[in-house]
Amino acid sequence: MKLAPALLSLALALAGCASLDKDECRNANWYAIGLEDGAQGRALTRIGDHRRACAEHNVQPDVDRYTAGRNEGLKTFCTYDRGYRHGINGNSYSGACPEPMQQDFLAGYGRGREIHNLDKRLDEVNAEIKKTKSGLSEPGTSPRLRAVLAEKLDALSREAADLERQLARARSRK
Repeated sequence: MKLAPALLSLALALAGCASLDKDECRNANWYAIGLEDGAQGRALTRIGDHRRACAEHNVQPDVDRYTAGRNEGLKTFCTYDRGYRHGINGNSYSGACPEPMQQDFLAGYGRGREIHNLDKRLDEVNAEIKKTKSGLSEPGTSPRLRAVLAEKLDALSREAADLERQLARARSRK
């Protein structure tokens, strides 16, 4: 039954494990492992992780099959939409996409990272607004400190409104 080892290898690759055990190395479908690594945008150096894991069991990866699978998998990863999702989730990019696919991926990735960064900054500003409001409502806060906090709150509120406008524009351009 040749399907079971292939499914086992694919399941392991999906789980993102950095190493394979003895049975997984011996029964590995290197094309399927490469396909999944490519679909996840993993760098070609990932084969080194598999090589080290399998060397302990005297098994060498089939680099040609792995590379062929990875190249096929990259076709599903190196798209504008995947780049956008990758960026908006705050993931880093390993440089896995070859030219010209990299251009589409990076265009989406840049847009997604822009939104991610704006969202992150808005969260930080909102947390600072909450903290500043708390300081304003504390008993015993001096009038001078209240004035400083009120001014800070005003500036933070303007920044939050500006960030919300920038986010709305960025999201509409997806």
